[in-house]
Amino acid sequence: MQTIGIIGIGLAGLRCAAELRERGFTGTIIGWNGEDGQPYDRPPLSKELFGDFHHLLADDGLGDLDELAVETRGAAESVSLDTTWRVNGTCVDVLIIATGARPVQSISGARTLYFKDDAEALRSAITSGSTVHVVGAGWIGMEVASVASAVGAHVNVWEASPHFLDRTFHGGVDKLWARWCDEAGVRVHLGTPYPGGRCDVLIQATGARPAVDVVPFGVRSERGALMADENGHVLDAQGAVVPGLYAAGDCAELAGRPGGHWTQALSDAARVAAHITANPAPRAEPSEVFSTQFGHEITLIGEVPACDPGTHEGLSIRWANGAFLGIDAPRETSRARKALRKQLNAA
Repeated sequence: MQTIGIIGIGLAGLRCAAELRERGFTGTIIGWNGEDGQPYDRPPLSKELFGDFHHLLADDGLGDLDELAVETRGAAESVSLDTTWRVNGTCVDVLIIATGARPVQSISGARTLYFKDDAEALRSAITSGSTVHVVGAGWIGMEVASVASAVGAHVNVWEASPHFLDRTFHGGVDKLWARWCDEAGVRVHLGTPYPGGRCDVLIQATGARPAVDVVPFGVRSERGALMADENGHVLDAQGAVVPGLYAAGDCAELAGRPGGHWTQALSDAARVAAHITANPAPRAEPSEVFSTQFGHEITLIGEVPACDPGTHEGLSIRWANGAFLGIDAPRETSRARKALRKQLNAA
């Protein structure tokens, strides 16, 4: 009976274990993780910073480590390969890397938001009347700006690119987000690197890098992720699979699709587990980003094309390739999700 090791027990790692069990794997699963306890959901850390952000993935039916019979260990410090894979000296037949990504930290004195302890510290530091500087106008930066302004903080956002959420929307949502920020009293400085200055709280939210330093195998993408085939099998520099090594979630790029989406972690885990257990591959799912900002429920289905401004439908936007930005539009978002799923699986 095989032993499968999983390094990183966040959403992708937990779902790998759950998907393996659901597909009939009865062997040993060992999980290495740097945090104790049951895995928790990270998106609420910024979206619900001043609410209840303690969401266990088990409570949402995504998997319980005890029920899945996962043997948990501490952080993985070394990975090697002789006749079998070894993690901290423990032998496993198959190894799954699900180590996620870590926030870029390049500004002295700046806080980042990734772990629940980061959220606890931020919640204590941001108060009504405090001066908050946010560096980065991406998803995390804008969510923090939104919740901080809502509790009465004086918020300034700096973004080196000329657009809000530039890597996602390529300038297509600037007017809408600028209006929301203006209404909330958030001052935004687009196209302006952070100049420094006095503040009570400084937060850097300028992106994340795949956390794959512990794995001295496999070829890396431009952003530093482990490159894998459509089944999550890690590739070497010649494009051949590395036997017994898989990757899923934010640390991976499966068939050129970068991680970073919550739903991508679910899809990656299903594909990896299906391949390991020799089950049929699951159907393709569109990428999905969900956010809460300035009192609005926001969901992006699919990938926004760079050269298409899209068609506005109220606050929402639809693109020719099927991508859809739904703002306070749950029905339209659901229909767009179903349509894009059908399109992907018909290809």
